[in-house]
Amino acid sequence: MTAPAWLTTGTPDRPTAVCLHGFLGDPEEWRPVAEALAPQWHCLAPPLPGHDGAPPPAGDLPGLAEALWQRLVPALPERVALVGYSLGGRLALALAHRYPHRIGALILEGAHPGLQEDASRAERRRHDEAWAQRIETRPWLESLDAWYRQPVFADLDEARRQALVQRRAGHRPEQLAATLRAASLAGQPDLRPALRRLPAPRTYIVGDRDAKFCGIADALAAEVPGLTVAKLGGVGHNGHAEAPAEVAGIIHRTSIGEHP
Repeated sequence: MTAPAWLTTGTPDRPTAVCLHGFLGDPEEWRPVAEALAPQWHCLAPPLPGHDGAPPPAGDLPGLAEALWQRLVPALPERVALVGYSLGGRLALALAHRYPHRIGALILEGAHPGLQEDASRAERRRHDEAWAQRIETRPWLESLDAWYRQPVFADLDEARRQALVQRRAGHRPEQLAATLRAASLAGQPDLRPALRRLPAPRTYIVGDRDAKFCGIADALAAEVPGLTVAKLGGVGHNGHAEAPAEVAGIIHRTSIGEHP
């Protein structure tokens, strides 16, 4: 696999939005959102560690976030709107915890803030290790198909599922297995306190057909003062792909301090 290029749109004299894709994703997923934000915004979308043609750094999710930040920071102004989907959202939240003074706005989409019980962490570790072994040992396209048949992707029809499988097929499975182990939710600290402390505007995006993350969004709304929840009608777990113009509007309005 050739290392995917960064997606870059707009010019650096405009406000900067950094958009982070999810597990198995790629920077180009953000192009419809970036184009909807033009010309007011300069958008950057890098490949995540383990998705850039190289093995991910050893460690846990905070370590992956720091490795990503060190690649990003030379291209960034003093403050950015940080946007993250799923795994990208968990990385964004870890970066907001470490570098709150660099975050002008935080927009999370379908991202888990962290497990709070040891039993849940142990179960998630077993779950992610089983998937990592499957990715390493089973035919790659078969594993991809199985991944997109998990309950969180229940809104996908067969045509959309197979389109995702073909789009993801160029990734190196051994690198993604290593990324899944390193980025496991089992090793992520509970980042709810960081979300509560962050002084920047914060919005959580979720599709109203994504039952699991609607529940997470509702709980966060009750726990995090000032957090806005934006539910996308008729959308599942991948809102920025299904409703890019709506997501772009939420990013823009959050960043200028308006209610999305």
